[in-house]
Amino acid sequence: MADKYVTENRSGLWINDRKTDDWMDDFNGKIYIPKAGWHWIGAKEQDDDNKPALKVELRPMTSDEIDKYCSDYSVLTKEQAKEKWSKKEPAATKKAESEDDDLPF
Repeated sequence: MADKYVTENRSGLWINDRKTDDWMDDFNGKIYIPKAGWHWIGAKEQDDDNKPALKVELRPMTSDEIDKYCSDYSVLTKEQAKEKWSKKEPAATKKAESEDDDLPF
């Protein structure tokens, strides 16, 4: 059996060739994240047939970055998010939130 390994915080997203319904992911993969918490995420497209369609990397945020970019966020579970977003918010509220966005990308 061949040795298998992963590099922490890095992964690839492959085209999901087993997709049979619209609800299924277009791309899939797996990733090992050793440290829980806030991370930057980046992706690069790749054109080689023998490589994943997207190369993904997570970079842990520093305490200063968390204070600057994430301190006003609440983390929700999937269940909490479904409940919250099943209730429609007024469009003006959504627009005001996006105007205050100071993320560097």
